[in-house]
This record gives sequence, C-alpha cells and structure tokens, in this order.
Amino acid sequence: MSSLLSPLLWSFLPAQITHQILPYLTQFVPAIFPAAPRGSPTYIRNYRIAFTGVICTYLAYTFYTNEKDKNIREDFYGLLGVSTDVDEDGLKKAYRNLSRLYHPDRAGSGNDEIFILIRRAYETLSDPVKRYAYDRFGPKILDWKSASVREYIITGLNHSIGFYLVSGGFMLLLSLLGKAREGSYWRHTLFCVLLLLELNLILSSSSFSDVFGRSASILGYIFRILKEPQFIQISFLHHIFTTISIAINQLTSVWCPSPPSREDEWLKVLNMSKQLEMESISSFQSEVVSLMSTGDPKNIENLIQHNMQDILVERSISSHPQIRQAYQEALMKPISRVLRTQTLNQSRAALQQLELARHIPLPLSPPPSPTIRPN
Repeated sequence: MSSLLSPLLWSFLPAQITHQILPYLTQFVPAIFPAAPRGSPTYIRNYRIAFTGVICTYLAYTFYTNEKDKNIREDFYGLLGVSTDVDEDGLKKAYRNLSRLYHPDRAGSGNDEIFILIRRAYETLSDPVKRYAYDRFGPKILDWKSASVREYIITGLNHSIGFYLVSGGFMLLLSLLGKAREGSYWRHTLFCVLLLLELNLILSSSSFSDVFGRSASILGYIFRILKEPQFIQISFLHHIFTTISIAINQLTSVWCPSPPSREDEWLKVLNMSKQLEMESISSFQSEVVSLMSTGDPKNIENLIQHNMQDILVERSISSHPQIRQAYQEALMKPISRVLRTQTLNQSRAALQQLELARHIPLPLSPPPSPTIRPN
C-alpha cells in the first residue's frame, strides 16, 4: 500500500507544501526570499528555491523511513542477533542461546512460530551455498529448486530482471509520448548506475561494507544499510531509483518547463477565435438589435447608416498620420459620450466641406501686367 501511496503523494504534496510555506519564508527570510507579486520573475525564483528545498527534505525523509522499515522475519541475521560477517561458531552459539529461550519444550507452545523461524534462519546461514544465495536474493531462495551457486545466480537474475524491464519500459513509454524530456538524461544515467551496482552486489563476493573497507565502520553508524545483507541493499537501491526519478520529474518541471507544443498554440488560437466570435455577437446584439427594436424599417436603415458613417469617420481620423497621435491622446481623456458624438459630427461636417471644396473650380488668374518699354 505504501508503494502505491508514495508516488501519489509525490505528485501533489511538494507543490502544496511550497505554496503554504512560501509566505512565511518571505516574511522571516526576506534576504533569500524577497517579497514579490505572484507571477513575477522574483516570485518564480522564490518558488523554485523553496520547491527544491521541499523536494530534498522529502527525499531525505523517504530514505530515512525506508532504511528503518525492515522486516525482521526476512532478516535472518537480525533474527539470530548476529552480524553479516559471523562465522560458523558464532552461528551455532547464537542458535543454542535462542533455542534455550524459545524451544516449545521450555518456553511453551505459544513460541512455536518464533522457534521455527530461528531454526530456518540457522539452517539457511549454516549452509555456505544457501547463505551465498540468501545474502543476494533474500529468503525467497528457500522456494527455489537450485543446488549450486551458479543455479541460484541464474534464477535470481531472472527474478531481478523484471524490475528493470518495467522501469525501462516506463521510460521508453515516456520518451515515445514526449513526456519529461528534460530529465531523461539523468534518469537514464541513474538507471545505468543502479544496474551496475546491483550486478556488482550479486556477482561480486563482497558487499558495500567490504568495498569501503575501514571506512565502513564509520559509515555504518550513519548509513546502517551498509551493514545489511546485499538483498536489502539492492531493495534500498530500487527504492532510491524510484524516488529520485520522481524527484527529477518534479524538479525539471519547475526549473526547465517544457515549451508549449503546437497543439497548445492551436488551442490558444481557437480560444482567441471563440473570444472574438463572442465579442462580435455581443457587439451585434448591443448595437444592431437595439436599433431594430424601434420597429420602423426606414428609421432603422437611417440609424444604421449614421452609425456606419460614424465608424468610418472615426477610422479615417484614427488612421490619418498627422492627427493619429492627437486622436489617441484625446481618446485617453475621460470625456462623455455626448461630447464625443458632437466631435464626430463636427469632424464629419469638416470632411464634407473639404469634399465640396475639392469640386469647386478655382477662379481664373488675372492677365499679366503689360511691360513698359523705355522710349
């Protein structure tokens, strides 16, 4: 249930937390998160930084809880109370001590299940072949019909390949759909690193604690996972890959948003055309339908003609290169509709006078004065 709930929480919880804490960050840490209106570049920067902090905190929390979440029934070493590098004598000693405590003849019939688990853990770890397989693949090897290390490894790799087939198929599906392209490089790199680490843990005879050497004792206090068997470390790596992949998708969606596709642009054009259509319908209803309510067709025709003349005159004035700027400044001033109508009427009369003056012929020029010649 938690494996299904975690991706669901990842999908919306960080964004919700960021929106909730961003006002407090702006109030208490103004040097890092200066106040800015919503949608401004400064606000977007603040949101990105806060969102990254929330993602990193959530990553640390999920890693910590996953590291502590361990089933003691699957950890045979923890069940016997020994370390992963215990020898045969240490196993026998631990088994004898626990048998005295939980054997049904001594502790009663209520501890039968615990004693069966202890005996199964000892029988598995006391066999070198089963112990090798258990360290890498967990207690599920008890159901496998294998007799050698080679057979256990082949069977275990066949079981482990399912995780990579599902993960690789999911990333391929995202690539084919054109989704989350910005973080694909980091996801593929993480996928390859995870595969190499798991193959090293399965095929190599050493675990992380052996690889780190002396540093393992120090790192073990910080990262207890280094002291666990390889199959628990592999399960932890799977969880890391899933969690970080989701975190990469979240961060790239904020820091590197995808440009709008052609479908989005066509949707914008379609919405604009619908908006223009609605505006034209509303203009028609407010201008023409109100004129048609008079009932007199001749009166309607005259009113429409006068309105069209007003529109033509207004467009002629607004497009004239010499008076365009003055006209726009006049429109910005708060004047009444009556004064604007009077101005349009005056402008229409002036244009009519100019049109009439254009057809009036100019008077004839007077004859030239006679030249006076000296005698």
